[in-house]
Amino acid sequence: MRTRTLAASLSVSLVVLACSDDASTPQGTDTPPPSTPSTCAAITGSGTTHVTPTADETWTAEGSPHVIDAALSIPAGRTITVEPCAVVQMKGAVGMLVEGKLLALGEADKPIRFERGDAATAWTTIEAREGSELRLAYVTVEGGGNPAGSSVTQVGAFDLRGDQESPTQPTLLADHVTIKGSQSLGILVREGGGFAPGSKDLTITGGATFPISIWGRAAGTLPKGTYTGNGVDEIILPAMGGRDDIKEDTTLAALGVPYRIGGPTGGKSLTVAGQGSVPLLTIEPGATLRFDKDVRLEIDALSGAAIGALRAEGTADKPIVFASAAATPAAGDWVGIVFEGTPDPRDAIAHATISHAGGASQVSGFDCPSPLNTTFANEGAILIVGGRPAGPLVTNTTIDSSAGDGIVRGWTGEPVELLATNTFTNVARCNQTFPKPETGSCPAPAPCPK
Repeated sequence: MRTRTLAASLSVSLVVLACSDDASTPQGTDTPPPSTPSTCAAITGSGTTHVTPTADETWTAEGSPHVIDAALSIPAGRTITVEPCAVVQMKGAVGMLVEGKLLALGEADKPIRFERGDAATAWTTIEAREGSELRLAYVTVEGGGNPAGSSVTQVGAFDLRGDQESPTQPTLLADHVTIKGSQSLGILVREGGGFAPGSKDLTITGGATFPISIWGRAAGTLPKGTYTGNGVDEIILPAMGGRDDIKEDTTLAALGVPYRIGGPTGGKSLTVAGQGSVPLLTIEPGATLRFDKDVRLEIDALSGAAIGALRAEGTADKPIVFASAAATPAAGDWVGIVFEGTPDPRDAIAHATISHAGGASQVSGFDCPSPLNTTFANEGAILIVGGRPAGPLVTNTTIDSSAGDGIVRGWTGEPVELLATNTFTNVARCNQTFPKPETGSCPAPAPCPK
């Protein structure tokens, strides 16, 4: 069957059918399942060429290869279903815009492939817009991500979007999906897009740059998988602020590669800030966060009350690492972890390493003047400014190579001791500063343990 339509600007949905979970690999593990031999028949014949559909379509294995040689849209209200064993070939620098549904649900022994139809030219992107639905299982997607003149860190083989004013939407179900050889990002996730529950065993490899760039608000939807073998094996969190802020409870999983905070986007703050609730950012043991120049992790407050919370509790065997992203790290590369207002009772940093922070914070001092700080500003690896924590917020943690203080105790009230279980090395100023008394004057000089 050969179909042609002039309505290339419309958007349609593509669906690939029939999926069965591989019971040999538990959901959420990092170990790929054993290879299952394909039972798909060899592709013969010239296949079927497709254009933007005007009705729902099913792309069969027998009709393969399914050729896309011009921009194809799946309009809202339309569904394209790709059957197990089908092969889709993207010929030339073309892409697919999905506003309806794309269902490509293969099986372990009946995989589906999206591949180049032109060996010399990569295809561009499969772009999902607000209201779309992509469900992929046992699918290999190879040879896409043609940047077409754009930055290789601003486009990807998949571009997942949604309604940027709403909480993250389950745009893509990715179950045993492999993305190989992208000329840009493997997946770009932004503007309300995210992964659907049940996503697992995602592999992104052989790409020219980072495997994924994903808004902080959506980062908790990232599935376990394999994200190595790319130009840069790090996951970008753009840290642009505003709509990118973490506004719901979110967990940054230990995915085997670091999170790159800021990265090529130039963002400066990964911010936890709820609206009507106080979201908790949980960082799993073993995770690493690498911060670009002048970037911070900020736990925000409104009118002195916390509107975000952080739980970064590693273990002795699996510490959490907060570090500089510089090739040659130096003290002050990044700002540090900033707690605004009175900390939330859930806040905790334990069994972590925080290195090469203490850069310019633009935070005014709330503590007693330190004999080693001749400015009004506070800089430190951890800044607690505006309110006294209920108890030791930082335990069993190493602070190394801070260009400012180790911990800024920037509140008015009784001290909370933060030295006992923590280790401080190469800290330029005080290991911890001294908070202002509620009555009376600051000690002169204020204690400045080194």
